Amino acid sequence: MHFDEDFVKSLPDDWPHTTLLISDKLNFIREHDPDALHAAVEEAWALLSVLSPKWDEQFTVPEIYGDRDSDIAVMLEFFTEINEEAERVIKEQAREAKLSHYQNVYEISLGNVFHFEFSEGDLERIQQLTNELRDLISKSEEFEEKHKQRLLRKLEKFQSELHKKVSDLDRAWGFLLEASIYIGQMGGNVKPMVDRIRELVSIIGPTSTRAYDLPSNLPIKLLGQSENDKSEDGKS
Repeated sequence: MHFDEDFVKSLPDDWPHTTLLISDKLNFIREHDPDALHAAVEEAWALLSVLSPKWDEQFTVPEIYGDRDSDIAVMLEFFTEINEEAERVIKEQAREAKLSHYQNVYEISLGNVFHFEFSEGDLERIQQLTNELRDLISKSEEFEEKHKQRLLRKLEKFQSELHKKVSDLDRAWGFLLEASIYIGQMGGNVKPMVDRIRELVSIIGPTSTRAYDLPSNLPIKLLGQSENDKSEDGKS
């Protein structure tokens, strides 16, 4: 199969990026193995027909009627149209995100909204740690591919939204929590990843507590975790 299990599990959650990845693979097959294109188009159609219901009918996968040549023509036209629409949606989302970011920056600068503020040194160290963590996750053979791609996407979003002043740290804590849970259950040599996650928490934690006018040295402890809870072998 052209769209194997690893490819399917690595697909993002949103339809625009998913359809673009599928279209990119079809274009690659068209250029390098044109004899396999029709079979690949049928696989791509079957994959999207299974995935599309979870996107609340953002688009409709065309019906097929049994004549292969006609069906392939319909499918190819569909992928051309959905690819164009996906690119339009992604550009619009990027534009909206940029405008929202500008508004947020000015709101923070004017002191109109609650925000968290990093020192320049902390910000540089966070960027260094996230780059190292990305490299470790990418090269690790301990991860299932679907979990690796999910963590890398979360890490990328966390890093892309990291600035000296930010209105929330949701992306940061979301990534750190998920990475801690998953990496903590893995075997193998995960200590380098654990060490970097712990250092990120040691930087982001005090920044969070200061914003709430709490002591910056306040220990970061999850609700329900006792004072005696201690990590063992990288597990929390």
